[in-house]
Amino acid sequence: MKYVVIICDGMSDEPLEELGGKTPLFAAKTSHADTLARVSELGIVHTIPKGMDASSDVAILSVLGYNPSLIENILKDEPSETSFDFYTNTGKKGAIVTADDKIKTVAEKINLSVMEAEGATGDLSTSYAGKKDAAVKAFFDDDMDLVMIHVKAPGVAGENKDLEKKISAIESIDAYIVGPLVEEMQGRDAEFRLLLMPGFPTPVRLGSNSKEAVPYLLYDSSVEEDGDPVFSEKTALEKGFFYDEGYLLSNHFLEAE
Repeated sequence: MKYVVIICDGMSDEPLEELGGKTPLFAAKTSHADTLARVSELGIVHTIPKGMDASSDVAILSVLGYNPSLIENILKDEPSETSFDFYTNTGKKGAIVTADDKIKTVAEKINLSVMEAEGATGDLSTSYAGKKDAAVKAFFDDDMDLVMIHVKAPGVAGENKDLEKKISAIESIDAYIVGPLVEEMQGRDAEFRLLLMPGFPTPVRLGSNSKEAVPYLLYDSSVEEDGDPVFSEKTALEKGFFYDEGYLLSNHFLEAE
């Protein structure tokens, strides 16, 4: 079993009047994610513990199965401990595709390989296809069990209060990462689970990150769930699956075998 995590900073948002009451995620054209949503588990998860900042490193640790509030030394310039080793904790070789130097440092502390992606910049000019290619290489050339793809673009657009670019970033994630990666995995007859979600909201109204819960989509290539035709905050909330702590979702995600 292979495990794919696509975590997108700031992808979730608030309903906006200019979008007819829809969020940017709901309004964006995301045919690949919506196709998966029809047969996936949809739900809501809190990735940011109380008292902590809504930031990429906190969200990523949470999604990988760590309680960030208990391991704050990983987030600081201090040595990590063996107990934080991702392989030791899960039995799975993991890698992350990111252009964020801080995330790279955190990854090294928990024994995640850092995959370089051609054209990845960590901003709105990033190469989405490059990130997908790096993930494929990690899975099939480097024999990784889990690969996380970290995308900052929707959050950058949210911080800039640029609704058009936020929608464009969400659509690019769908067109150049979600769709091609699923096709690649299916073409290689790989059994896989895919977790697609924001790390945290970055509402364009606020221009800053929020600690609110975010929607998630969990797809299993071997199981068809009763999902919804659209992946959005609204549809995820309506399904009723809720994790108050992000690391509990990770336990659920990795329990396929």
